[in-house]
Amino acid sequence: MEFNLAEKLAIVKAIDRVILADDKVEKGEMIYLGQLMKLLDFDSDFVEEARKFNMQQANGILEPMSDAKKHSLAIMLHEMAYADGEMDKEEIKVLFAVFKNAGIKIEEPGNSLSVFDISDVYFKSSQQIVYHKDQGISESNSGVKRAIKIEPHIEGKKGYSVTIFQLNGLSFLWGKQVEVSPKQMEVTQIGPYKTLLRGYDELGNTGKKHSHYSISIFHNLEEVEKVIIHHHKKNMDIEYLK
Repeated sequence: MEFNLAEKLAIVKAIDRVILADDKVEKGEMIYLGQLMKLLDFDSDFVEEARKFNMQQANGILEPMSDAKKHSLAIMLHEMAYADGEMDKEEIKVLFAVFKNAGIKIEEPGNSLSVFDISDVYFKSSQQIVYHKDQGISESNSGVKRAIKIEPHIEGKKGYSVTIFQLNGLSFLWGKQVEVSPKQMEVTQIGPYKTLLRGYDELGNTGKKHSHYSISIFHNLEEVEKVIIHHHKKNMDIEYLK
C-alpha cells in the first residue's frame, strides 16, 4: 500500500498518539514501530515532523483516504495498541477517537475491531495447485493435506514465522511433519482482503534463504480463504485451497 507524504505524516501522528496514550513506552511498541518505519519508509526525524501536526490537521488528511488505506491504518493502529500484550482503556479511547474522526467504520463500541489478525493463523489445505511460471503450466494435487502456520517470530525477533506442515500419513500421528521449515517474514503489503509477507535475511545470515519466499494470505476479515506461497528462486507459486 503506497501512501503519499501527507498521509504518512498523519498516520505517524496517529501511531504516536497510540504509543503515548498510556504515558509509557513499552519494548513491544518500539519493536513494532521499527517494523512500521521500514514498511512505510520513515525515520525518527519524520516522527518529530509528525508531532508538529495537531490531530485536527491529521484527521483532515486521514478522512479522505480510500477504504483500503483506512483498513491498513486500522490494522497498524490495532497492532500497535496490542504490541505490549494488552490494550488498556486509554489506548482504546485513542483508537476509537482516531477511527471516528478518520471515518473508519466499526460495528459497535466495545466490539472487536474489523481487522484481520495474521499473528495466529493455522490454515488447513486439502488441495494445492502448483504453478510453474517459467514453463507456463500448472498441476493440481487433490487430497494432499497441508497446514500453514503463521505466528509471531518463534525466536522473538521482528515479524513472523511461517511454517508448512504435512498432514498426510502415519507421521502425522506422531506429530506434524515439517515440509517447509520456519521462514522469518515481515508484512510488506496490507489490503482489505489480502496480506502479503516477504521473507527477510538478517545481516550475515549464510544459512536458509528466507528471502527466497513470500506468502499471500487471502481472507474475508474473519477467516483465511486461501494461501499462496511464492518460491522466488524456483519461479513457482503453490496455491493452497481448503
